[in-house]
Amino acid sequence: MNDSRSLARQSGFGFAGALILLGVFGLLWNFNVLPDGFWGEFWTLWPLLLVAIGANLILSRQRAWIGSLAALAVVTGSLAAAWVLAVANPSTSHSLSITSESISVKSEGAQSARLNLTVAAGDLTLTSGAPSGLLLSGGSQGTVAEASEQRVSVIRSGGRSTMDVRLNTDWNFQFPPRRGGPSSPRWILRHAEGIPSDIRIETGASDLDLDLRELNVQRLNVDGGAADIDVVLPANAGRTTAEFSIGAADLDITVPAGVAAQIDFDGGISSLNIDESRFPKQGDRYVSPDFESAANRVTIKIEAGVSDITVS
Repeated sequence: MNDSRSLARQSGFGFAGALILLGVFGLLWNFNVLPDGFWGEFWTLWPLLLVAIGANLILSRQRAWIGSLAALAVVTGSLAAAWVLAVANPSTSHSLSITSESISVKSEGAQSARLNLTVAAGDLTLTSGAPSGLLLSGGSQGTVAEASEQRVSVIRSGGRSTMDVRLNTDWNFQFPPRRGGPSSPRWILRHAEGIPSDIRIETGASDLDLDLRELNVQRLNVDGGAADIDVVLPANAGRTTAEFSIGAADLDITVPAGVAAQIDFDGGISSLNIDESRFPKQGDRYVSPDFESAANRVTIKIEAGVSDITVS
């Protein structure tokens, strides 16, 4: 007992005080008191924490309280400096965020396209708006500690370009989480408009945001596991077939106004919510009244496990 008390007196209160300070600043961050970018600036000053430890060890040999005060002074100064730097440099307050544009596939006169997309890790947004002359463009968004990679191969034959794209984000770290919630690494890809295309997507536990409204997608295949999938189908592509094979997923499909649909569902114990005012049930399927005559129509086939599915 005497040995433990002697050790406590020798070690002082520097370490405990530093933890209390960091805890207080963590609460200030949660209550939106600290300026944006504070922790990014503090991270650049992390060597001062080693200085605080060294000062505590050296000065505590003479008096424990002197070492403790020195360590607390260094930690307090680091926190104050980070606050001042974050306020003085608002343009770099989000320095933890990066955007990497790294995928570019030229159209080279392609009359049609096929995109085979594998999302090995990370989330995905696929939309229209590829720059002129490109079939596909984009890259990843995430944090500075993110390690991202992609593999792209293109085969061209008879005016058709087949793109095999594999996306992977090895890991992602950010401390503390952004006020809006954790920031997951996300791939953002833009596809060319007007070119008839087939799109196949394979993913695991990812968040997919597929806005195909302006694209000329003839066939869409999505194979996902425990994914969160939001899809807006093409608005002016003529005839489109959309097939979904999912596990324990959350699937939300939007059929644009003016597009007729036929919906077939084959699944387990799932929550199925289909807008029957647009797609009344006929036997085992849901069909728009004008499906056969509609200029733009989509055939939707869903195979699902225990999933939450909405079609509107």
